[in-house]
Amino acid sequence: MEEGHLYCEKCGEEIHIVPDFEPEIEYSMNETLSGIVEDVLAEVPKEADALADKRKRKRKSIWPLVIGLSCMLLAAGTVAAINAVSRYRYHSSSYQISKAEACVAAGNLEKAAEYYERAIELKPEEIPLRFALAELYGTMKQEQSYTDCLSNIIISGYATEDEIESAYKKMIVFYRDKEDYAAIHTLLVNTDNEAIRVAYQEYMAVPPEFSYQEGTYAEVVPLKLTSSIQGTIYYTLDGSMPDENSDVYTMPIFLETGTYQVSAMFVNEYGIQSEVVAKTYVIDIIKPPAPEVENYSGDYTAPTMISVVVPMDCTVYYTTDGTLPTEQSALYTAPIPMPLGKSTFKFVCYNAEGVAGECTTRQFELLIETDFTVDMALAGLTEIMVANGKILDVQGTPAGSISGRYLYAFQYALTIAKQGDFYIISEIYEDSAGVQNRTGTTYAANVYTQQYFVLSRDALGGYVLEALEEAPEESETPEA
Repeated sequence: MEEGHLYCEKCGEEIHIVPDFEPEIEYSMNETLSGIVEDVLAEVPKEADALADKRKRKRKSIWPLVIGLSCMLLAAGTVAAINAVSRYRYHSSSYQISKAEACVAAGNLEKAAEYYERAIELKPEEIPLRFALAELYGTMKQEQSYTDCLSNIIISGYATEDEIESAYKKMIVFYRDKEDYAAIHTLLVNTDNEAIRVAYQEYMAVPPEFSYQEGTYAEVVPLKLTSSIQGTIYYTLDGSMPDENSDVYTMPIFLETGTYQVSAMFVNEYGIQSEVVAKTYVIDIIKPPAPEVENYSGDYTAPTMISVVVPMDCTVYYTTDGTLPTEQSALYTAPIPMPLGKSTFKFVCYNAEGVAGECTTRQFELLIETDFTVDMALAGLTEIMVANGKILDVQGTPAGSISGRYLYAFQYALTIAKQGDFYIISEIYEDSAGVQNRTGTTYAANVYTQQYFVLSRDALGGYVLEALEEAPEESETPEA
């Protein structure tokens, strides 16, 4: 091959440069290389063992770290899971309710209340939860918490009318059992639930209502004080505060001329007092004069008629029991026979407007100077009636087929001009049922001569005396 050629001119193969071969040099090189290989091979196990030891030591130092890291990751995961579960339970009303019911079943009421309170926080619109909590407090005798819970139902804004009324009823029953009627009164006064107020109105103490507005009037005011609740109304007319020692209202209060400061309060059957209501009335009218009685107070020894001068456009009423006359008292129409013994007459004038004047009082004592008493006169008349056949006995049994009996009653003493002084006695028929009516027959017994007469009136109103010597004509029909 020519020097410098890279390819064979005959076959075209690449020309490989091969150095010249020298056996001694090659052997020496082989020996040298063999020694190097042996040294290397001798060192390799040592290095491999060192590397293995190093890897083992490295692995031993890493495992604690791996285990610790794993534990930390596991703990973190566990805490996160626990927190997630706790958050779920804390924000789950159904979980809180189930725990509360379980605590109730186990008798742990305090814990049950805590669960119910949290459930209500989560579901404030669930009113049955509030009732359940109230019942728990009631069972635990936590009275304030019990009533607070029911009050919260009423003001919650979520309760229905039926639920509100149920809460009211439970509170009222609670206070009623404790006899705390003042608390019931406060509860009812402050509620706008009309159904509850009506249902339990007997526990309320509402101020009395006045039939007249306060002001000035030119007429007598028949003031009425009313209440729709069973109880008592107390009042004063001088502006003082009424109490249970004040006047009790039973009928209209007639306010006549003057100024009245009427104060009234109501007390129900449970002793609860209402607020005091006060009104002022000015009555500006003219009072009629006091009646003029012609008879002076004093002692009298002969039958006397009591006469009164009645003012024009007025009516006179009188009493004999010492009370002040009203328009319901006896009406004066004619002179009144003075009663035997001591008597007190009071007379009052009323004008057309119903205004009363001042009262006139007279005190009399009539003692007729005779030994012939009223009892003797009645006994003597009865004997005459038996003797004449009007009655069969002193008990007054009628003759014939008439049932019942006749009675004789003293009325008054009377002076009849030119005739003398007499006891006036009325005949009364009492039927078998005990009903009494005057027969219309009147008798007169002379207080001095003890003579008996049938007394009547003539056409002019004068007295007529008919001596009772024979049986008088019997009255066929008793006077009603």
